Amino acid sequence: MASKIRKDFAGNLALGRKRDHELRATSDEVDTRFDQVEAALAGRPSLLAPPAPSSPESNAQEAGTFYIESLLKEGRVTKRFAKIPLTNITDNPLNSRKFYDDEKVKARAASMAADGQLVPAVAAPNPDLADHYILIDGHYRKRANLLLSQPTLDCMVLDGLTKVDFYKLARTLNNEREQESILDIAFSYRQLLDAGIARTEEDLIPIVGESKAKINKMLALTGLPQAVLDVIVQTPDAFGYNIGYELTLYNKVAGAEKTVELAERIAEERLPFSKVEAIRKKAEEGTKTKRNTSRQYTLKRSGVVIGTLKEWDNGRVTLDMTFDDPVKREAYVASVKNQLDVDDEPAPTA
Repeated sequence: MASKIRKDFAGNLALGRKRDHELRATSDEVDTRFDQVEAALAGRPSLLAPPAPSSPESNAQEAGTFYIESLLKEGRVTKRFAKIPLTNITDNPLNSRKFYDDEKVKARAASMAADGQLVPAVAAPNPDLADHYILIDGHYRKRANLLLSQPTLDCMVLDGLTKVDFYKLARTLNNEREQESILDIAFSYRQLLDAGIARTEEDLIPIVGESKAKINKMLALTGLPQAVLDVIVQTPDAFGYNIGYELTLYNKVAGAEKTVELAERIAEERLPFSKVEAIRKKAEEGTKTKRNTSRQYTLKRSGVVIGTLKEWDNGRVTLDMTFDDPVKREAYVASVKNQLDVDDEPAPTA
């Protein structure tokens, strides 16, 4: 029986590598294809594996860069880079993020202490103060530098931005880097109205790209008690805007204390919208005053109206009768007295 030929896997692998190098050296087209495959393989063992996830910071930077480059291409803005003293930087009043996590500030500070500021913040000149700037993006980086006692912040300065650009650019960067909470969005809508950039909810529609119904619900969240807002800030992923709006309705009928309790329960148990809605509806039913319906009956004798009998759902009954014959009146009053416990002396009346 003939013996099996032993395969030289190591040798074949070496030959394959040699052939790859020969192809790369002799063809620009093949070289390009190899580069594309290597780029696709970056961070994963094979093309069958999913691509390595990009960081939220890089995603945000790409989205923000695209927006900025669009503005630059249109000739609406110009850009420059500067190292700006923190004392000359004011937070963007139209920043869509309104709530900052202290633990994330500390984490960012630790990262910047180790690696420095890798990505410049985005700022624009302050039209009201010379040599001062409004921070459009980079609020966590600014807070980290304050924690590290660093006096300056590296910034890309954009000249020519409108107030709407301030909002849209900040929101693009914030939302790409880390999903905004419903409170970030709600208070940013309120800020747009307070700043006069939008006068009505209808004016907000083209700016924020949402329906009037959703805008109305989001704005309602800004009226929640502070204690309820604090719960949402601590666990933002448990609260969608519909659940948040249910809390505003529940607060109207149950009050702040019970609304805080419900918010805490939502955060702990991750209650779905249907459950929160049911709780709110039950609370509303409990506050409805039962209608006190009355029914009135006409009393007649021999076809002649002599009075009325009236009763209510709450148990009240009144009898109003008129007697032309005093003898019949006295007889009727005596009959009623015999049926009920009646004081001997009548109460004085006006």
